[in-house]
Amino acid sequence: MRSINVRLMKALVLAGLFTACVDAPSEPLAATDQNPLASSFEALAQDQLAANDVERSEEFQWAALALRAGVTPSVVQVTNDGKPEVYDGFVHAVTWASLTQSLRPPLHRSLVAWRRSGEVLQVLLVGMFTDSAPVLHPYSLRPASPGTTATSPVAGATAAYFERGLVNSSWIGVGGVAKIAEHPQTSLCPSPNDATRPDGVTCQLTRFGLALNVLLARTRSRDSREIDAVAPQRRLIAPSQTVAGVKLVFSCVAPKSTGCN
Repeated sequence: MRSINVRLMKALVLAGLFTACVDAPSEPLAATDQNPLASSFEALAQDQLAANDVERSEEFQWAALALRAGVTPSVVQVTNDGKPEVYDGFVHAVTWASLTQSLRPPLHRSLVAWRRSGEVLQVLLVGMFTDSAPVLHPYSLRPASPGTTATSPVAGATAAYFERGLVNSSWIGVGGVAKIAEHPQTSLCPSPNDATRPDGVTCQLTRFGLALNVLLARTRSRDSREIDAVAPQRRLIAPSQTVAGVKLVFSCVAPKSTGCN
């Protein structure tokens, strides 16, 4: 009972954090320590880390860093299981100054989009290494069994959808296609306001073309990556559109939401 209450309180806290700052700002929030939206993504990063999901925790940390770099979220049009919805969102693309500093493939780009519906916070994550790719079923990324071949994560896109608040559910992409391709319109990230520029990070604002048609399956619990075989599926579609983005170049292997240590 106590663990359930703790999770409920965490969900309400996360929803509360976004209540005041989920709306996209009308101008860049610059590299400020007091960026409330970045703080909200840090809370989501901690929530995912507590669920032993390092990959998604990193996505939210980099989203926080992108906001502190001065990216202004765009309106993202999405059809969620046939229902039109309007999200705020942006793309953050990350790479490392030298491949010798990391075993990760270069230029990983991710869409993070969110909206508030009553007491429920909805969050969409889509990540990939190429301009366009099929959405891979998560089980295809597991170690290969005898006589089979495992699929490289570089070959496809991953997708996840969350609902947090009075309703809690998690969904994982199991099929479909995704496109997140840069439409170069570059400019320098704005100068910091009340914070120094993050150490070991250089950034450049740009734009990305986005198109999604993703089939998602619900997981067994809010913190699980195991698919519920009898649960319903849903499809998220985003027609071709252009959204704000930022390219981040790291000089360290494991940057945090405030830069390199």
